[in-house]
Formats: sequence, C-alpha cells, structure tokens
Amino acid sequence: MDAPIGSVSEQWGAVIDDMEATADDYRSAGWTVVELHPGDVALLTGDKPGFDVLVPDDEFDHLQAAVSGAELDNTELYRAEDGGVTFVLAVTVDTATEVAVCCPLYYDSQNAVELSKRVDDGLTTAIRTLADDQTISIDHDDLDPFLPETVAPPDDSPS
Repeated sequence: MDAPIGSVSEQWGAVIDDMEATADDYRSAGWTVVELHPGDVALLTGDKPGFDVLVPDDEFDHLQAAVSGAELDNTELYRAEDGGVTFVLAVTVDTATEVAVCCPLYYDSQNAVELSKRVDDGLTTAIRTLADDQTISIDHDDLDPFLPETVAPPDDSPS
C-alpha cells in the first residue's frame, strides 16, 4: 500500500510494520485482531475532535464484525514524530472479549496545539467507508498520548 504522505513514506512504513508485529503478538495470545490500513487520515473539526479515518470496505466489514459485541475500553498508544508529522499507532482493546483494533494515524504536528485546545473530554477516531455511508467511532478519554511531547495540553486551572 502506498504511503498516504509521500514525504514520510519510510516512517509510515515503519508504523505499518509496528502495527503488523503488534497484531501478531495479540493473535499469538488468541485475540481477534483487526488491522486497519487507512487510505487517508484527517483531523475531525466537528463537535468532538479527533480523527477521520478512511479504510477499505473489506477492512471496515472485518472491523464491524469484530467489534459488534465488544466494548472497546482501553487504548495503548505508540507515538513517533518525524518530518513535521506525528504518527500514532492506537491499539484499542476489549479485554473481556479479547478483541484488538490496530489503527495507525498521522497528522501534521503543527496542528497539535490547535487539537489540544479543542479537546475537553478526549477525542474520537471515526473510521468510515469510502462511500461514507457507514462509520464506527472509537472514543479515547486521554488526549495526552496523541500529542507530540513538545505540546502540553491546555492548562485548565483558573488564572
């Protein structure tokens, strides 16, 4: 699959390799794993900020089947930065049903400050089909791991 960002294709390839290795680890432990290969990732600008992730229809179908009875309640994040881009591998799991969703994300690191200002109660990853006729949303309570280390979340304390 081609890298969605040409200038950092080597880094994107490393994120995909990490995702595949992580997925293999979960599968070896007997988990059901969905690996997503986004064609595009954009920042959501609506009421709840986060990521708009476009995936192939067959991967969406696999995701839909895997999470139909799952309660995705915990996310492990792996983050790297390179070439002005922040890469995140989000592994969201339901430990009770042993389902893991591996979703690589990326965004322009310059958008991190704006993203951190808009997030009060976490963010969402909206995974959708190419036709944009179906969406599965995964909510994340903690914004900090999504941000580059150089960006501090907004201070909510009174001035």
